[in-house]
Amino acid sequence: MLDEKLLEILVCPKCKGKIVYSKEENKIICETCRLKYGVLNDIPIMLIDEAESY
Repeated sequence: MLDEKLLEILVCPKCKGKIVYSKEENKIICETCRLKYGVLNDIPIMLIDEAESY
């Protein structure tokens, strides 16, 4: 589970917009860019090259 305080300050690295955390997928999602960023060992992998589009 990601820390709520961390989620409050994280933004999408591509557009600098708001993100949401999907507990079911364990991914951080930017609906503006339509990108999903993975989370590994409770650490967000916020690299554009590593994101998957949806």
